[in-house]
Amino acid sequence: MSSKKSLFGTYAPPATLMGQDEETVKRKNEADRFLKQNDVETDVTGGTAHILPRERAKASFDPLKLTLVLDGNDPKQTVHRRWLWAAGEEYDNSHNCFRERGEMISDHVERFIGVHKKHTDAGYAPNSGDIMMMTNASRNAGAMGLHFGAFASTLMSQGTAEQVMEWLLPAFQMKIIGCLAQTELGHGSNVRGIRTTAHYDPATEEFVLNTPGLRSLKWWPGGLGKTSTHAVVYANLIIHGKEYGFHCFVCQLRDENHKPLPGIELGEVGPKIGDNGTDTGFMRLTNVRIPRSWFLAKNQTVGKDGEYKKVTKNSKAQYGTMLSIRSGLVMGAGYKLAQGVTIAVRYSCVRHQGFADSTAATRDSPELPIIDYKNQQYRLFKQLCLAFAFIFTGKSIGEKFNKVMQDISSGGDASDLPEMHGTSAGLKALCTYEGAAGLEECRKLCGGHGVLMASGLGTMALDYVTYNTAEGDMIILELQAARFLFKCIDQAKNKGSKVEGLTEYLNDYASEPQLSCDAQSPADFKDLGLLQRLFRARALSIVVETYDVLQDLISKKLMSFDSAWNSCAVDLVRCSRVHCHYTLLSNFVSEVSQIQDPKVKSIMTSVCQTYALINIVEDLGSFQFTALQKRSIRQAVYGLLPVIRNDAVALVDSFEFSDNILNSAIGRWDGRVYESLYNAARLSPLNEQDPFPGYTEHLRPILDLEFIQEHKKQQRVAPFSKL
Repeated sequence: MSSKKSLFGTYAPPATLMGQDEETVKRKNEADRFLKQNDVETDVTGGTAHILPRERAKASFDPLKLTLVLDGNDPKQTVHRRWLWAAGEEYDNSHNCFRERGEMISDHVERFIGVHKKHTDAGYAPNSGDIMMMTNASRNAGAMGLHFGAFASTLMSQGTAEQVMEWLLPAFQMKIIGCLAQTELGHGSNVRGIRTTAHYDPATEEFVLNTPGLRSLKWWPGGLGKTSTHAVVYANLIIHGKEYGFHCFVCQLRDENHKPLPGIELGEVGPKIGDNGTDTGFMRLTNVRIPRSWFLAKNQTVGKDGEYKKVTKNSKAQYGTMLSIRSGLVMGAGYKLAQGVTIAVRYSCVRHQGFADSTAATRDSPELPIIDYKNQQYRLFKQLCLAFAFIFTGKSIGEKFNKVMQDISSGGDASDLPEMHGTSAGLKALCTYEGAAGLEECRKLCGGHGVLMASGLGTMALDYVTYNTAEGDMIILELQAARFLFKCIDQAKNKGSKVEGLTEYLNDYASEPQLSCDAQSPADFKDLGLLQRLFRARALSIVVETYDVLQDLISKKLMSFDSAWNSCAVDLVRCSRVHCHYTLLSNFVSEVSQIQDPKVKSIMTSVCQTYALINIVEDLGSFQFTALQKRSIRQAVYGLLPVIRNDAVALVDSFEFSDNILNSAIGRWDGRVYESLYNAARLSPLNEQDPFPGYTEHLRPILDLEFIQEHKKQQRVAPFSKL
């Protein structure tokens, strides 16, 4: 356990629901003091501790009530989530930016085990919701999270009851550590194209695993490089020369001394632009034989003689782990972006730059907080609104996924699975892309200090950018989503059956989309019903138009389907994005409509309106608005910015990220930004030695040492007395 003192604050959410614990009362008393008097700048304090308490005091709503909304309006869930997020508070993360890569991986393993082992030993088995929520506020991210999130969840969804007892119990107790080996050096998102093979040998009742060529090496699995003892391997099942497609196999990787087993070459792929606490690995399999019972057989079986039988009629059941991860990534994008926004909002309130009255300014004249500048508000609040939209939609599709998987497990209706697969693919692509771009925008919004690793934003943005590719390349997933949308049109148009769910708008494929409206004033354009209709019409217009173009290319130009599909690819991606934005807005509006507290409902209505209107402003070409209407839409956005500005700190406080989770010198809860930046800078390893390494060999020989020595005599230290 780290004994170093935290550089970036000690705030954590209250230990009790209503915040009556001693630490929370103490913080409140200090905040009340700063409401009456300013903090004073000295040579060791920045004089900013009064700023955020005053921001919180002017909020129009109670942040705890919004927190309850985020937690599903269940106080027990809020308490449970706080308990999950509190795990790891005993470890200091503020020195992380000074660590070498080996230290990062070692610290991740130590802390993950330290946080989780005591609970798993006591019999606690996290469900998928718990795993998702822990991931949403992870510290020292690394491969061990994938042990639960990918390896254990695959065992649960793909294994028989006997296999669950054999593998899942020790996995939950961390007596074995696993990873998910799907991606290959030459194959990623095209899962059907993977080349790893699993030939069944009926003579020995074994599967023989091979990565037959260089491109078939397993590549990218987190934890494969160094930490995992086992893997669930995706491989093409081959029985008596017949291929049955990819299936899941358990494979042991390392022995009791953590050395690779015979036939298995293991390694780590090397440094990445981010996520370097994860030991991302590669694996070559050469004639590795595993027992028939290590074939995950919940949905299909292979008999002793090699007879292959489907247990479930749903051919998509093996995609369960993938869908679970993708649905989690949508909410995860919201919470990760919310962390970046929290840092940027707090810093934007603390950082003052530019005189309030430039015509009468002296050096000591008041300066504006940068959050008061309209460009700062527009860029920052866009990200804030997106974070809420992603979180609410992540909750919705998570609930739908759980229902679908329960239906499949019970042998019930699985008709929602195609929509779940198509929409989650598009949402994963959109939300992780916007989340990564949003984190980078938050870094830029913090100016020069955002570049420092101590800001937390640089590391956060670089670590998160990998999610654009992980669990499916963005563009490929968007093309998958578009293919699902076109199947929905086929269903409504050619099969005569209505489409349900969030694609119901495609039943109107023959209608003219209403891309115009009668709204004129800024107030008119704040109508959420109107905004939802506009998003729906845009999705209908673009999806149907692209569908028609595809059909024309095939029927009139005699192009193959694949050639026509590639010809339309740019517009197909757009189809996915407009459908996903319609999904996001629909879920956002639904969530807002259910809020009971009038003050919370008011501010969240403004947040929802801002999300929708900024999206329209940045895509005006898709609509049929007059010049006056375009101006009114912009004015509606500009009118909402001050509303959110008043409540910005309270809005980000509702996420309840501790200082330990944010791990940021400039985003700390108490606003003492400059003290943290200075203290972090002093701890830079380069400051431990003067002159610096290499001075004697490289710089000293070219310096004019006599010149330097002579001129130092003309400089001295002495106090200054004002006249």
